[in-house]
Amino acid sequence: MQPDEHAFYGAQSATTDPGQRTTLDADLPCQIETLVAIVQGLVVDKDFVELYGLGLDGQARLGEVDTRYAADIYRRLTEKDPRPLREPREPGARFVGSCRDYALLLCSLLRHRGVPARLRFGFATYFSKKPDSFSDHCVCEYWNEAENRWILVDPNVDPVVKSRVGVKANALDLSRDEFVVAADSWQLARNGKVSPDRFGVPSIGIHGLWFIRGSLMRDLAALNKVELLPWDYWGLADRTPIETLPTAELPMLDALSAVLDRPNELGPVRSTFSRPEFAVAGLLRSFSPLRGETRVVLR
Repeated sequence: MQPDEHAFYGAQSATTDPGQRTTLDADLPCQIETLVAIVQGLVVDKDFVELYGLGLDGQARLGEVDTRYAADIYRRLTEKDPRPLREPREPGARFVGSCRDYALLLCSLLRHRGVPARLRFGFATYFSKKPDSFSDHCVCEYWNEAENRWILVDPNVDPVVKSRVGVKANALDLSRDEFVVAADSWQLARNGKVSPDRFGVPSIGIHGLWFIRGSLMRDLAALNKVELLPWDYWGLADRTPIETLPTAELPMLDALSAVLDRPNELGPVRSTFSRPEFAVAGLLRSFSPLRGETRVVLR
């Protein structure tokens, strides 16, 4: 890893910055297995609440999934339980989030320890028993100094999810076939190797090349340390209707996927993000699971 890359991904972003956690960081470990377990004791996935015997406690609890910043997630957690982070919460006292929130908190903890880490958007193949099923997902990728490589980790796969959903993958070291990053997904679909309709959110029936486009955009933002929600759209991805995908824009998206194929080349990754069609500027259009379509200005 180059020094600039280490410094960039080893420091907090505006999104992962924990703010004032006071006693929350007491005895915070450095082992990835322990950090993942800590995150799993803090978050429950809105799509898996029934696996834990829970029902959503009204709209206020479901509304937690629109929380964008780690500092706000930690604040919500301490309002429910002021104990240090490594003390697991009962499922009913956890933050109701999405896959992105598991990844965000793990990234925040790793960066707090000075470990380079980043969110990656793409598609998981391990949540379905159907072949060629690519489910929209977000994981954390961290730099393993001892092994001299980036490793994909999915803290969303806790023991309950692993056993009840039947996940066979090693969530602490996912292969690139198990979690297919957005650029690889785009290229698989564009090259005709996998139907674009195999990529999306099966539970609500949204899929297609337009959907992979959104994942590409979110992955670019995450590599630039702007960690967005899975239902955020802007720039080339923000079309009306959202499924619109102008043929004239395909070459730009092909070029974007080529840049994301080399995520460790910070120069192209950052310069691409500064282009008007890709930059996060002004209003985002967000499709909240609770509130529906909204307009959001990042702070």
